[in-house]
Amino acid sequence: MTSSRIALISLVLTMSLSLTLSRAARGQAGSPNQDDPAGSKPKVLSPGGAGASLRSLNEDYARQLLQLERQRLERLAQLASRQSPKEAAETYEQLFRLAIANNLFREAEPAAKQVLKSAGGSPPVIQFLARTIDIIASADRGDYDESLADLRTLIEVTSKRRRPGEAPAASLDTSALLAICEAYHQRLIQGDQFEAARKAFQLLLNESDNPAVKGFSSSRLNQLDMIGKPAPAIQGTDLDGKSVSLADLTGNVVLVVFWASWCLPNSAEVDSLDQVYNTYRNRGFRVLGINLDTLQTDGPKLETVLPNIRRFLLDHNVRWPNLINGTGANDYAKAYGVSDIPSNVLIGRDGNVIHLDLSPRKNLESVVARAVAP
Repeated sequence: MTSSRIALISLVLTMSLSLTLSRAARGQAGSPNQDDPAGSKPKVLSPGGAGASLRSLNEDYARQLLQLERQRLERLAQLASRQSPKEAAETYEQLFRLAIANNLFREAEPAAKQVLKSAGGSPPVIQFLARTIDIIASADRGDYDESLADLRTLIEVTSKRRRPGEAPAASLDTSALLAICEAYHQRLIQGDQFEAARKAFQLLLNESDNPAVKGFSSSRLNQLDMIGKPAPAIQGTDLDGKSVSLADLTGNVVLVVFWASWCLPNSAEVDSLDQVYNTYRNRGFRVLGINLDTLQTDGPKLETVLPNIRRFLLDHNVRWPNLINGTGANDYAKAYGVSDIPSNVLIGRDGNVIHLDLSPRKNLESVVARAVAP
């Protein structure tokens, strides 16, 4: 499977080794603004389950790295304020790219607003990055209408600067653009702003010149179209040889979780998901896992990855049924429009889709609590 979020990991932002480690580790630790760094939900090959002490060590390390990145943003902003316009432009560009890579949009917002106040003196790419930071920071604060208006302004401003046939002045690499799109998508979805998300990604689909951004927008719009409609059928045999059918779970609230044994955030999220499962199971909450190990880019055979899948389930004491994604009627990822992971879909008691991409650290429990309420 070609994952857009895997593409996000390869942000060509001239990052240091410590930043790369920071992004990987924060897949476990999270950040105050967003559950997953860089809006990317990074995927790092994992050798298997880790003990609690190892997880604690990694989370502590990630927190320290993230704090260092915040300090770096602050110092870059201070430096830019003392520099000449030419020097400041270089500093601001590094600041904004670091903010995107580390999912620290609100921390970079003051610098972005400073640039926008004096937009005439900044190169187009700096203005583009500043407006992007401002858009997502507004969504972080819950100012969704303002954020959507700022997106329209960005598109209008960018279009006006260009002549017919001219390449975009603010030419960011595709992975950076996808990181921005994913970060914005997560803010809107986790804020229950489905209509705003539809408008935003329809705008991007219509106006973007980047094929990858268009594809991303189309994929997200297809998933948003599922909300309020009957969930696609899921029926098969789980890893224990038992027959599993989503139809048999009608009357329960069901979270369909798409995962892979090699996906670090999946590993980090199991404990949080298990806590929610324990809390609401007796009130009609169920979890159904769909493993996507066979959909990696190199297309490994099931017999090759099956030991890793079983080890992951045993290491994390996963108690809910799990099916392996297949082909045809058993291609559940295709049916649910899932092209990257982690991903999940919440289905109501009536069998209709009610939410997407719930975050164990952000909104999973609150949304599930509403869904199971009498």
